[in-house]
Amino acid sequence: MPVQESRRIYSPLVVLGGLTIFAPLIDGGTTHLPVLIIRLTLLVAATVWTIASLKSGRITVPWSRLFVPMAIFLGWATLSIVWSPYTAISLQWLLSLFSYALMLFFVLLLVDSPWQVRALMVVILGMGLFEAWVGMYQYLWLRQPRSTGTFFNPNFFATYEVATFAVAFGLLCFRGREDGFRWANPLLWLTALVVGLAFVLAQSRGGLLAFVASGAFIGLSRFGKPFLGILLLGFVLGALVPNPLQQRILAVGTKDPYAFTRLDIWKNSVERIADHPWGVGLGIYKYTSFRYRFPIEGSIARFAKRAESAHNDYLQMAVELGVVGLVMFLVGLGFLGWEIRETLRLGLAPWERGVVIGLSGGILGILTHGAVDSVFHEPAIVLLLCLFAGLILVLRRMRTSGSFSVVEVPFAYRPIRAVLIVVLAALLGILVIRPAAAWYAFDEGEREMAVGRVGHALDWYQWATYIDPGTSSYHDAVAATQVRLYLQSGAVQHLHGAASELQVALELNPLDARLANQLGQLFVLLAEQAPTKTERQALLEEAEGHYEQASRLDPYSPFNYFELGKLQWAQGRVPEAMALFTRATSYEPNFLPARLYLAELLLTTGQKERAASEYTEILNIKERYQARAATSLERQYLEVDLDHLRRSLARVEAS
Repeated sequence: MPVQESRRIYSPLVVLGGLTIFAPLIDGGTTHLPVLIIRLTLLVAATVWTIASLKSGRITVPWSRLFVPMAIFLGWATLSIVWSPYTAISLQWLLSLFSYALMLFFVLLLVDSPWQVRALMVVILGMGLFEAWVGMYQYLWLRQPRSTGTFFNPNFFATYEVATFAVAFGLLCFRGREDGFRWANPLLWLTALVVGLAFVLAQSRGGLLAFVASGAFIGLSRFGKPFLGILLLGFVLGALVPNPLQQRILAVGTKDPYAFTRLDIWKNSVERIADHPWGVGLGIYKYTSFRYRFPIEGSIARFAKRAESAHNDYLQMAVELGVVGLVMFLVGLGFLGWEIRETLRLGLAPWERGVVIGLSGGILGILTHGAVDSVFHEPAIVLLLCLFAGLILVLRRMRTSGSFSVVEVPFAYRPIRAVLIVVLAALLGILVIRPAAAWYAFDEGEREMAVGRVGHALDWYQWATYIDPGTSSYHDAVAATQVRLYLQSGAVQHLHGAASELQVALELNPLDARLANQLGQLFVLLAEQAPTKTERQALLEEAEGHYEQASRLDPYSPFNYFELGKLQWAQGRVPEAMALFTRATSYEPNFLPARLYLAELLLTTGQKERAASEYTEILNIKERYQARAATSLERQYLEVDLDHLRRSLARVEAS
C-alpha cells in the first residue's frame, strides 16, 4: 500500500480515535493538561492540512449545511469578547468552541470509508466499556459512594455511559445476521450490559433522564409503540428492585438539602437573561453570580450558595451569549436534526441504520442531560458529540454520492504563504500553551506555599502573572502572598505591593466582589500603619470606597456591610453604621457579628430594650444552630464573644 494511501486511511484513527481515547482520561478533559493536549493536537492537524493544501495548490473543504449556523454562532461568540468584562476567561472559552468546531470539521474531512466508520465505532464502544470497568471498580472495590470513571463528576460519567449505551443499543436493534463477525452480537450485548450497570452506579438523576430519552428514541425507532411497554416495565423494575440509583432518588431532599434549588437557579438565570438580553460574555456566568444570589431557607447562611453554573446549558448559553446566541445554537440543532432525518430516509444497510440511530440516540441523550446539568462544559463529552454528529453526516455523504458539494479554493504555493501559515500557527500555539504554562507556575507556587516557603511561592506566582497577565486569580495569589510576608516581617511595602496587585486583578475582572473586599481590608491595614492622621483618613476613605464597591457587586453578603459599618462607627457616623449592621442582618439573620455590633451600638445610644432584644435573639440563634455549624463559613456566622455585651447590659440594668 502506498504511503500516501496508508496515511489517508489511518489518519482518521490517529487524530479522531486518539482524541476520543485521550479526552476523558484526565478528569474528563477539564484540567489544563488535557485541554492543552487536545487543542495542540487539533492545531497541529489543522496546520498540517493547510500546508498540504498549499502544496496541492488548492483547499478542498467538504461542505455541510450545518456549517452555516455554526459559523454564525462562532462569529457571534467572537463578537461577545468585545463586551465581556473579563476578556481572558472569555478568550479561553472561545478557543474551546473553535476546538470543537475543528473536531467536527476533521470528522467530515478525514473519514471517507465504511471501514473507518466501523473502526471509530469500535473506539467509541471500547472507551465506554473501559470507563464502565473503571466505574465498577471504584464502586465495588474502592467503595466510592458514586462511580465517576476517569471523570471528576459522576453526572458527566453517566452522560458518557449513556452515549456509549445508545451506540451499542442502536447496533443491536438494527444489525443484520451478515453484519460483522459472529462474536459481534455477544460483544455488543456485553458492552450494553456493563455500560448500563456502570450508569446505574453513577446514580445520576439527570443521567436517568438522558438514558430514558436516548433509549426511548432508539426503541421507538426500531419497535414502534410496543416499546413503550418495555419502557414502563423498566420503570417498574427500577422502582421495585433495590439499586443505588433508586436509593439516591428516594433520598433526594434528605441527604441533599440543595436538591431542589435547581429550580431557583433556573429562575435566577432567566432574570439574568432579562437583565442582559445580549449576553454578559463567554464564561462570565459564574462572575455575575455575586449579584444574583438567592436564599435557601432553613440554612445558617441563607445567601451562602452562589450558583456558578446554570445547571442548564441552554439557559447558561443565553446568559453568556444572549438570546441571539441561544437561537443560533438551537437553529444549528435543527439543521442537524434535518440531516439525521434525511439520512434515515436513505437506503441504508442495516448496520448503517443502527449506527445512525445509535449515534442520534447518543446525541439526544447528551442534549437532554444538558437541559438539567452542565455537560457542555466537559470537553470529552462535547468532542464525543461532535464525533457523533460528524459520523452521521459522513454516512449520509457516502450514501448520496455526488449530491454533497465540495468547496475548492485555489491556493497556489507561495513561500510567503507558507511563512504566514507557520507564523499564525506559532501565535495560536502560544495562545494555547500560555494558560497551561501559567497554571504550572501557579501550581508550583501552591506547592511551595504548602511547605512554608513563602518567598519561593511568591516567585512562582509572579511568573504566572508574567506568562498570563490577563488572569486575575494569579494577581490575587501574589497579593495574598505579599500580605503573608507582611505578617511575618512587618514590612509595609508588602502591603503596598499587595494593594497594587489586587487593583490590577479588579481591573481585569471587575465583577469579582471578593477582590474589592480584600482591597478594603488591605487599606484598613495600611491606615493602621499610616504616619499621619491625614494619610490615615485618606486610606480609610479608600477602604470605604472598596467596601462600598464590594457591597454593590455582592449585595447579599453581610461581610461588606459589617466591615463598612465598623469603619463608619469608628469615625463617629452612628446612624450610618447602625443602618449597615441592620442591612447585614436583614439579608443574613444568623450573622451574629453584625447583631453583636448592632446591640453594642444600640446601648451606646441609650436604646437598651432593643439591645437586650438583640442579645436574646443572638442567644436563641446560637442555641438553635450551634450544633449544626459544619463549615468554616457557618462558624464565622455563629462564633461571637458575648462577655462584653453581657456585662454592659448588666451594668445598664443595675443602674
